[in-house]
Amino acid sequence: MVKLIAIEGIDGSGKTTLARALHEKLSRKYKVVLTSEPFTQDILNLLEKYGWKDQVLLALLFSADREIHVRWMMEQDAEIIITDRYYYSTIAYQGVRVQEEWLISLNSVFPRPNLTILLDVPLDVAWERLSRKRDSMNFEEKLRSLGEVRERYLRLAKKEGFHVLDGTRPLEELVTASLDLILGSFSTSLRNLSI
Repeated sequence: MVKLIAIEGIDGSGKTTLARALHEKLSRKYKVVLTSEPFTQDILNLLEKYGWKDQVLLALLFSADREIHVRWMMEQDAEIIITDRYYYSTIAYQGVRVQEEWLISLNSVFPRPNLTILLDVPLDVAWERLSRKRDSMNFEEKLRSLGEVRERYLRLAKKEGFHVLDGTRPLEELVTASLDLILGSFSTSLRNLSI
């Protein structure tokens, strides 16, 4: 049975870096697939064409993208799939301006992750990291709502029971803590294989 691990966090939290490092470590012993959302370039093209301001449209497009993504994940020959973002991102980001209950309902058809790790960082750390790379997905707009998104993520973590790690910790510490969570959540057959 494939294990789905979701790495979540605000932009600039370090989730992509952590996901890649976990993929590298876990791939030494397991069949691991690393993926991310948004998944398809077509969705990104639509977002670039119609903009990032209509939160209902964003939620619908991200959900369509997620349906394609989930179908793709189901076709993979893997023991572990690590996704850099999953449906909690839609709830955290679009939930700032769209009713959360609707977003949860919209995403209820998708498989729940076996484990979700939220990387939490203070806003000033996220802003510093983002300013260095100035990502293309509407940088200025994101900064305005990042605090609200962070609070939504922390509420979701408490409500949904996923693990919150301090994203300001050194990468090796985050990898070790994440591996402990991942291997500890799996069956005995996976736990007995050390990394």
